[in-house]
Amino acid sequence: MYTVDLLAVGRGREVVEAALRYVGGLGYRVLGSTTDEEALSILGRERVRLLVIGGGVETESRRLLTSATQEHGATVIRAERAGRGIEQYLAEEVVPALGE
Repeated sequence: MYTVDLLAVGRGREVVEAALRYVGGLGYRVLGSTTDEEALSILGRERVRLLVIGGGVETESRRLLTSATQEHGATVIRAERAGRGIEQYLAEEVVPALGE
């Protein structure tokens, strides 16, 4: 069983917190991070089901986080909000992936 359903990684604290409030409010277990180090620490100590990497995360960080996440057997989603608000994006892209 997973200890964390969603790990949200982004560079803006307010966006990460909004994602955690929304997805956590639906009853999922969530954690968030604004740094690679913190995200890697979470991946090392928790069983993460799904990692969402925000659009503002740098290319090298995306590679590092994707590799580490796949090593731990979790799924990676690279956020592409395409002008949508955070809640709309989560409802349309992330929550359905959690329901699988």
